[in-house]
Amino acid sequence: MRERQKGISLIGFLLVSVAIVFISIFALKLVPAYLEQYTIEKVFRQITNNPEFSNATAADVRAAFARQVSIDSVRAVGPSDLEITREAGKLVIETQYQVTIPLIANVSLLVDFKASSR
Repeated sequence: MRERQKGISLIGFLLVSVAIVFISIFALKLVPAYLEQYTIEKVFRQITNNPEFSNATAADVRAAFARQVSIDSVRAVGPSDLEITREAGKLVIETQYQVTIPLIANVSLLVDFKASSR
């Protein structure tokens, strides 16, 4: 009785390897954009939870945001991109932005983000 071979063929191994490489490239390119998104939301929360900014003007909030993002090296959003409002007496900071991530040659990913202090 013949035994069947077990395992993966060379072609199968190469196809799986190529798929893993492409998924890894996507992940490694997307991670910095999502980390920057997290940093922006963290700065929003720090500003809105700070009692010094309970009665601050929009200019004060923008200046505080500019100082903090210069420390954290955020380049996707600037102080002029912020929408600053008050809801029920509480400061709310929001922004929407896009990040273009070059992948391979002339192929890029466009990721839309919306950050809020809510």
